[in-house]
Amino acid sequence: MKTRTFLTLILLLMRQSFSLCRPQCHICEQTMWNCSRQNLREVPVAPSVLITELDLSFNRLETIMKDDFLAYGGLRSLILTRNKIKTIHELAFDPLIDLEKLDLSLNQLNTLCSRWFKNLCSLQYLNLLGNNYKTLGQGNLFQPLKKLKTLYFGGLYLRSVRKGDFSGLRGLEELFIDGKKLQDYAQGSLRQIGPISQVTLGLNGPFMMNLTLVEVLLSDVVHPNTTLTFTDTWFFSVYQMLPFKVVYTGGTTGLAFKNVNITISAGAALLHHLSDSSVTMLTVEDTNFQLRSLDPVMSVPDMDHLQSVVVKNVNVPQFYSFPALLVMHPLLKVARRFTVLNSKFFALPCQSSALFSKPEYIDISGNILSDFALSEMMCYGKGVLWNLQTINVSRNHLLSINSQLFTKLNKLENIDMSGNAFHSMPETCNWPLSLRFLNLSSAHLTRVTSCLPQSLRILDLSNNDFTVFNIELPFLRELYISGNKIGSLPDGGLYPRLVSLSIRNNNLQTFSDNNLNDYNNLKSLEAAYNTYVCSCDFVAFMTSDLTKHRVRIRDDLKSYICDSPDTARGQSVADVSLSVFECHKVLSSSLLCSGILAVFLLIAGLCHKFSVVWYMRMTWTWLRAKRKPKLKEGELEYDAFVSYSEMDSGWVEAHLVPELEQSEPPLRLCLHKRDFVPGGWIVDNIMDAIERSHKTLFILSQHFVRSEWCKYELDYTHFRLFEQNDDRVVLILLEPIDKKAIPKKFCKLRRVMNSRTYLEWPGDDDQIARFWQSLRTAIERPVTDDGSLIDFTGNLII
Repeated sequence: MKTRTFLTLILLLMRQSFSLCRPQCHICEQTMWNCSRQNLREVPVAPSVLITELDLSFNRLETIMKDDFLAYGGLRSLILTRNKIKTIHELAFDPLIDLEKLDLSLNQLNTLCSRWFKNLCSLQYLNLLGNNYKTLGQGNLFQPLKKLKTLYFGGLYLRSVRKGDFSGLRGLEELFIDGKKLQDYAQGSLRQIGPISQVTLGLNGPFMMNLTLVEVLLSDVVHPNTTLTFTDTWFFSVYQMLPFKVVYTGGTTGLAFKNVNITISAGAALLHHLSDSSVTMLTVEDTNFQLRSLDPVMSVPDMDHLQSVVVKNVNVPQFYSFPALLVMHPLLKVARRFTVLNSKFFALPCQSSALFSKPEYIDISGNILSDFALSEMMCYGKGVLWNLQTINVSRNHLLSINSQLFTKLNKLENIDMSGNAFHSMPETCNWPLSLRFLNLSSAHLTRVTSCLPQSLRILDLSNNDFTVFNIELPFLRELYISGNKIGSLPDGGLYPRLVSLSIRNNNLQTFSDNNLNDYNNLKSLEAAYNTYVCSCDFVAFMTSDLTKHRVRIRDDLKSYICDSPDTARGQSVADVSLSVFECHKVLSSSLLCSGILAVFLLIAGLCHKFSVVWYMRMTWTWLRAKRKPKLKEGELEYDAFVSYSEMDSGWVEAHLVPELEQSEPPLRLCLHKRDFVPGGWIVDNIMDAIERSHKTLFILSQHFVRSEWCKYELDYTHFRLFEQNDDRVVLILLEPIDKKAIPKKFCKLRRVMNSRTYLEWPGDDDQIARFWQSLRTAIERPVTDDGSLIDFTGNLII
């Protein structure tokens, strides 16, 4: 172990010295370096990280040098297939002491050297197919490969296999020999390896010209534990089937034919040789059946030992020209498992089906079976294939679900009808009571009905077009409904025994712990790739420890993608981070509404306190009044508008009004009690009275500064009449008022008292007459010598 580690370090240090003139490869995925199809002519420079897999296939390498793999000491897999390699230095692979897989196929190697493999003690897979060598080297080629399990060799140029070519091999499990032109085989060469599980032989030339060689080779590989496969071979005569008598004597149980051409007579002859053999499994794949006019039609014996027949990708170009069923009949009569895949199978008469009593498994998927042909094959439900347990008719041309065909089959447990174009499902169906598994996936179904059998344990309805699934199935354990348009989890109460549910790629928006608790026995859930609304509850549920919910989310949490809200769209549920507002929408909305209501109440309170509404209406009224033409002095109706507090009305009515209106000359006063228009808005009355009065008289007192309406009258008068600095305001102070004690809302009163003189109601009776004289002087409009009035601007008033 220490020696190996030291050698690896030395190789890594030497890497830099070989990097100056060598090409580079730039497709590296973790420990795998994919340099395929890059037109390389040399082994590229090793990357800076230690890699275990190197793919150099489909390049233009011609020579492998001694030091090409010095820096690749950690390799476990080396693929060199499809190059033009002609020579390999005998020490080229020495650094690859951990190599487990080596593929040198489809190159131009003329000779094989045993020295290549001296240090490859870990090698388990070796492919030497498709090169130019005629023999397997000078002998003992595979001697060092003690762990080799898979060996592929041969090609168009292989001519001879000698007895010592396989010395040293003991644990081989798979062998592939391409000997289409093999001329010499030493008896016993392969027998020394021991029983091999899988042996594939391509012996087209020997089957044509040297049947003795074929028989000798087969005698070395046949064994009860060996599956024997023949490939790339023409079987066109009865004579070619003679070597298969060795299969009978050797006890081989598995026989397969892949990519072969065989005539009907040769096939019948093969079955004759196998009639008493131990073969239990017969596979025919990628094969053409041919009819030659000179071939005799042979009867086919019964093969009671046969258990399984697999026919896959088989072409019968002259199906109607020869009795193909003659070969099939004895197989179907005895085989318990029968498979015909993708072979354009379209008919089996009822008379033939009636003869088959042993088949337990029939797979005829991927063919062109119609509804009529299936009905004919099942004898229209009258009862055939009594031992049938599984039937697969998927991917055919069926258009209707005809359960009546299977009703009498009391052993039938599994039916696969997927991949057909049913579109609709009958309302009710009669299925055998034994049915446990039903597959109706990819059948274009738009609605699910009670046609589904109550006895089902497993149901697959994936990749259809229905939106709701609510059929009660009391015994169902596994349900697959992915790829539909379902918007919510099915009602768990309908499936009390359900253990596994797959509902991927639907229109599912959310689910919760409550939904899963409806399923009494659910253990596994797959629900990725839906249109999820990633609410806070859903995200918290998905990212919590789901083991406490008894249900295991089997698909990757990264595949649960949010469709909304917009801030999380396209993100994985595991990566979503939602705000407090998104997580508590009701509470947040309540708080927001409460805040807005509080602001509105505050604004309303302030508006009420500071009479904002009144001022707005007053401003609007003032704007309207401002647009009216100003009254001339002769058009004024009153000498003075009196603004006073209701508490001072006694003084006004007892002193002011008699003194000014009943004296000579009398003055006309505007009093709100007497002269305001009934029913009109008070602001309109105030403004109208001030506009039609020569002067505005304010009766100031403690009551006045506590009166809201007096404030409004003062505000408007100051706002409307003092904008041009005229003297149309007269102030009367009934009692002493400290200017500092005047409320802040009467700021205009303080401003007026600071800028205007005012009359004080005298406390001495001797001063009262002078007071009234001064007041009349302030109120009276001036007159000319001829008795005409003039306004305060000096203009003559007619």
